[in-house]
Amino acid sequence: MYFLVLEVHPKPDHDEYGIVDGAFASCFADAASASDAEDLAREFLADVGWDTEQIDEAPRWIDRAELDGNAESLERYDQAGTDKIVVTLHKWPVGASDDE
Repeated sequence: MYFLVLEVHPKPDHDEYGIVDGAFASCFADAASASDAEDLAREFLADVGWDTEQIDEAPRWIDRAELDGNAESLERYDQAGTDKIVVTLHKWPVGASDDE
């Protein structure tokens, strides 16, 4: 399983365009390689209305054992094993300062 974080922004036709300025998309991707994981994440995000600006954290292999004690991340990891990808968006509103 790969984990990566992308910085994304809503596309103009997205419901949150003009309300949400952007988000960090934390992704668990069940892929054969780091590049496949990135492609999968970018494609998924594009399909649900988000443009990728940049990679915030490059894809890295993550073992399930690394998440021991973090029930929320374990749940997402396991779900990605079923669905191939799980994305959590950490959004910030339009006009937010860099400190928020």
